[in-house]
Amino acid sequence: MKFSWHSSFLGQWICQVGLCASIFALGLIGVDRMHLSLVFGLVVCGSMCWILCWRMGKFSIKIILMYAILFRLSLLGLPPSLSDDAYRYVWDGLIQHEGVNPYKFTPEEVPLEDIQQDLTFERLNSKTFISVYPPFSQLIFRAGTTWHEPDGFLSYYLVKGGLILAELIAVFMLARLVSAGFVLLYAWNPVVILETAGQAHTESLLLLVLISVIYLARNQQGRWASVFLAIGGCVKLFPFLFFPYLWRRCGWNAVWPGAVTAIVLALPFAAPYVFGNVSGSLDLYARFFEFNSGLYYSLKAVMQGLTGEDWSKQLGPFLRLIFLCSLPVLYLLDRVQRWSFAQAMLITTGCYLLLTTTVHPWYLLVPLFLTAGIQAYGWHWIWLGMWSAATYLLYVGGPYWTFVIIGWAGWGIIGMLQYAPKWLQSLMRARACKKFKKIQPFFPHDSSAKAVLDLGCAEGYVGEYIQKELGASVLLADIVFMNQTDLPYVRLKQERLPWPSNHFDVVLLYCVLHHSKDTELLLREALRVCRGRVIVVESVYTTSFQRVLLKMVDQLANRLRSFGKMNTQEEYLYFRTSKQWRKLFLANNANILAEFKSDTIPFTTAGFVLQPGPIPEKSTTAYVRGGNAASP
Repeated sequence: MKFSWHSSFLGQWICQVGLCASIFALGLIGVDRMHLSLVFGLVVCGSMCWILCWRMGKFSIKIILMYAILFRLSLLGLPPSLSDDAYRYVWDGLIQHEGVNPYKFTPEEVPLEDIQQDLTFERLNSKTFISVYPPFSQLIFRAGTTWHEPDGFLSYYLVKGGLILAELIAVFMLARLVSAGFVLLYAWNPVVILETAGQAHTESLLLLVLISVIYLARNQQGRWASVFLAIGGCVKLFPFLFFPYLWRRCGWNAVWPGAVTAIVLALPFAAPYVFGNVSGSLDLYARFFEFNSGLYYSLKAVMQGLTGEDWSKQLGPFLRLIFLCSLPVLYLLDRVQRWSFAQAMLITTGCYLLLTTTVHPWYLLVPLFLTAGIQAYGWHWIWLGMWSAATYLLYVGGPYWTFVIIGWAGWGIIGMLQYAPKWLQSLMRARACKKFKKIQPFFPHDSSAKAVLDLGCAEGYVGEYIQKELGASVLLADIVFMNQTDLPYVRLKQERLPWPSNHFDVVLLYCVLHHSKDTELLLREALRVCRGRVIVVESVYTTSFQRVLLKMVDQLANRLRSFGKMNTQEEYLYFRTSKQWRKLFLANNANILAEFKSDTIPFTTAGFVLQPGPIPEKSTTAYVRGGNAASP
């Protein structure tokens, strides 16, 4: 018997052991920043074992959840060694117990000398910035510092314990909504485990809120969904951007409870200075903070190369403006595309992370969680998350820029490979809708167009619209298989068309004839099998420059849309003027009933409605080359 590694028990066992060893070692090694290189090595090793576990094993949901708990418990004891955000959590909680609003003073300005002697103050980051953590997070910080011990870590571990518990509940809720494999892809991810259980970030709490919103929205409990979404906005500010998505799905009655919730949570901190102080800090963060931001760094390098000046202070606000301007577009696309609520949140979060100036590894927890929530394989986010863990090497003078480039370059490449085909099909479907609208007036208005042949159908989207809008029986046919629909399809060979004469009411040739090896033979065959009318649409030119440009664009577009399947047909490309097409039709006994055209600068599309005339005595081989070619 041939040994099969990927399905063997031994292979699964080795991968599980490797993952467990990597995670448990992180709990021992991650206590000191001097071991950051080893930490990243363990993340990479653990990530490889984790992906292989997902690929090889079919684990039950109970086993997945059990390991998820054990992995997080193994990192529970880690101090805030990789990120010092936790010291800010404790600081904000401590000053609240002293009656100080965390939005009033910077840590350096707080008039409490005793607290400033605490170890927490010494290890704070951004001491000159006012806290930007929203109200619900502040309440969590206050609760976690109730039993604070000076110069100790009790408050940190209390806050951390609460955040880990929230994230684990989110994992259990995720398990009720998606299949076991997607739970594993999130819950066993070493980067996720390191950032949630290892370093304790408020994103852990946000995940619980978001999965609750998804669950409630799916069950049409819009009011409760808005309450939880408001809580999410009071944990991290950006979930407030998701309210228009909820409004579209559940209406105004499901939004006002969230507004009330946000006001109630903000009341304990309300003061005239809050808005100005917080917005000022946020603006400073956008202008001066930069970390692991692919697009921002790229633009910064380009502008510095062109002008010789540092554009950091201008690019941050500019990208923020771009993001804000993109929001109405995203809301409109959600209405048109009918995204799921989780998908809408994921796309918005992705745009935010692409356009922000700072992308810490824990920022990626949200897209990693939401991709699992919509049961999608977010390999580009997984890749970016793994390499973002290496950006901690900046703290010890490591090769930070190398990993930023690898992470974001891979994110872009993998994302394109993963989503380009889907985006391409969406584009082709939209083009097919426009094509159908051009030819719709020339279909018979009565019920005589019952049988339609889309000859050279390509993806088949035009035929799909004909069936949907006109109720016709549509048959797709082509020699290159690109069909993306459920319509019946015939794969043609370079032979006589396999239908008897007068078989179809309408035959459609949409940007097909210019690909044919023998255009006249194909045209005569189309006329032969049609008892009604043949609709021909072709890209035409008026100048020699247009003809050259038309050929270049046609070749490029069809190579992209067919992923190379249509490359062999390029030698037969032959474009004509409108006059030349008329002459060809008349020479092949076709009566021209109507003509139409549309101009798309710098090209023109000409359409002809033909009716079969006297049928030639002989009709030999017909060649169908390409189909619905992407000529402009």
